Amino acid sequence: MLSITDLMDFIDLDRETVQVVRDAHGLPDIEATELARELLKTKNGLYLLHSMFHDQIAAAGERGHTSREKSLLKAYAYFARKYPVPGMF
Repeated sequence: MLSITDLMDFIDLDRETVQVVRDAHGLPDIEATELARELLKTKNGLYLLHSMFHDQIAAAGERGHTSREKSLLKAYAYFARKYPVPGMF
């Protein structure tokens, strides 16, 4: 069971972002969560996260996985509002 501290630690990360990192690198959830947290700390990390979303959206579209593509687009829209591409705003 998660404690309130655990929940607070995960506030900055949403499940979709962790899933994108997991899928991009073939990592288990715990390692993907740790990597995503680290990537959120730097401009280069944010660029990488945006790129991971873009790559997976494109791959889903190329494979004809329409529902996955729509899901990723929605998740990316949320992520991009919360974490704009560095230098854009």
